[in-house]
Amino acid sequence: MPLEWRPHIYRKQSTVFQILIVILVTFGMVACVSAPREQETAEYPRPGALSSNFNEGPHLIYQNDASLLLQAVEVDGQMTLNTNRFKRSDLETISVFKSGYLPRRFEVQLREEITETPTYYPSVDTTFAVSDIEGNFNTLINLMQQNGVIDESLDWTFGSGHFVMIGDVFDRGNHVTEMLWFLYRLEQQALESGGYVHLLMGNHEALNLRGDLRYVEPKYLTFAKLTEAQFGINYTMLFGNNTELGRWLRSKNVIEKIGDKIFVHAGISPALVESGYSLEKINSLARKMLDTPKVEFDGADSLLWGTYGPYWYRGYFDVNRDSWGPRATQADVDQVLDHFEASQVVVGHTHVDKPELRYNNRICAINVVPPADHMISAPPRQAYGLLIKGSHFFIAGENGLLSEIGVTQ
Repeated sequence: MPLEWRPHIYRKQSTVFQILIVILVTFGMVACVSAPREQETAEYPRPGALSSNFNEGPHLIYQNDASLLLQAVEVDGQMTLNTNRFKRSDLETISVFKSGYLPRRFEVQLREEITETPTYYPSVDTTFAVSDIEGNFNTLINLMQQNGVIDESLDWTFGSGHFVMIGDVFDRGNHVTEMLWFLYRLEQQALESGGYVHLLMGNHEALNLRGDLRYVEPKYLTFAKLTEAQFGINYTMLFGNNTELGRWLRSKNVIEKIGDKIFVHAGISPALVESGYSLEKINSLARKMLDTPKVEFDGADSLLWGTYGPYWYRGYFDVNRDSWGPRATQADVDQVLDHFEASQVVVGHTHVDKPELRYNNRICAINVVPPADHMISAPPRQAYGLLIKGSHFFIAGENGLLSEIGVTQ
């Protein structure tokens, strides 16, 4: 894949125009500007429009030999539940509609079987990684299109490259479900082209599957009230073991190694090394923990789900040490990487302004707060991914521009 500027395909807004609007608002001059009505409010879309606040789904729940398809649409400014039942063997594809600003529709081929994802992968020449996108569908699509991972039809164009989502698709954004189906679909396309899509479990995936709803957007809770009232299916059950998305998510890992590089949502602490667990064992224990009530946690569950576990660890960053434990030293990082025979660890979870290398280029942090699909940022925020080409690490911008940040051994 060439490392040069690519023409704009799919941009949420003109950054220059956003900056101009912010300046004009500051000086009380916005009334003089001719702009689409959507620019006049901070939330997309306006009441009465085809809103991302009212459309949700689809969710596919299996009940014996039947499939129950649940989704919400907007009718007269209200969320309305649509339901369909199918014989399980008759449902092969579903249609997914992403509503709101820049709407999209795509078809998803369902799978006959879902198996656990491997932990280890051979080295690849090109990897594109993103983390903590949190339901912001437009931002993810734009970033992937501008960097040659997908095309304007949302189809895979990355060849034998690997795409890694380092957790936190869930919460805060209005298009979580659509993004999950998009990644589910893209995973199959990548395999057919000799590439791979990795979806790692972050703390927000685990929170949702475990029934901890503290960060869930109101839209999803409203939808769950409708499904519970009509079918007795609450929010957590929408991602249960008898759902297509729930089964698929439970097949995923919290940590993976591609060649000599480890990808994990939050990080690897010295305490995790001291446990003696292999990466495969960590993934196995993490899957079990997803469906274990906290009152039944054993020592392994408590370690994985705690401050020093792969979901929450913040030891590579300057954060509140009283809350998050001691800052990792270079010796700590070297010990972890030597133990797992790795050259680098790529992490999300803790915010950085742009993807950056730390600890003598052995830690790469990539969690950049994404622009929200349904809000205008003032000042406008930029989205970034990480491109790894051989031993070269690049910041990948939402305009397709690449900026090298380091060469690793």
